[in-house]
Amino acid sequence: MTHLHVFAVNEPVTISHTNLTRQKGEAPDLPPLAEWLGVETLDTDRIELFPLSELGGMALSDYIQLAFSPDEATPGDVQGRLDALEGAILLVPDTAMPAQPSPGAQLTSVATIALAQADHVASLPKADTTPAPPAPTPLPAEREGTPPIAFFALLAVVIFAALAIFIGWA
Repeated sequence: MTHLHVFAVNEPVTISHTNLTRQKGEAPDLPPLAEWLGVETLDTDRIELFPLSELGGMALSDYIQLAFSPDEATPGDVQGRLDALEGAILLVPDTAMPAQPSPGAQLTSVATIALAQADHVASLPKADTTPAPPAPTPLPAEREGTPPIAFFALLAVVIFAALAIFIGWA
């Protein structure tokens, strides 16, 4: 199961490094986050670091719910701790680190939240691959308001007879 580690940053941070800033092509000069987390390497394309003031009026717990899709609803006590934070925040999923973090003095661990994942364990029946028989071709139906074919045949005979009489008198 993948988790999201939420850390309060104990250092002054004014930069933003989020999915949105990466999409805009921004590449701020990041502090030594791997060192702060106590890990050898850190995939900074998966983390988010930003001042909480950038959320405007949105609560941090709501932001995490929208941006990271936790597996379950955040418990009330954790939600309260998240929403009470001030300053800057560092959000790090397990997938960004090779090992569990052991943060230094620059970070305070606030919460670890389980993230939703696809389970890929569904057992589906095999699809029937035999071709279906072709559908019968419907016979053309006479449309309402259209004269029957016999009418056109009789009309042709009358016109032909009228032409024959006209040619015979000429």
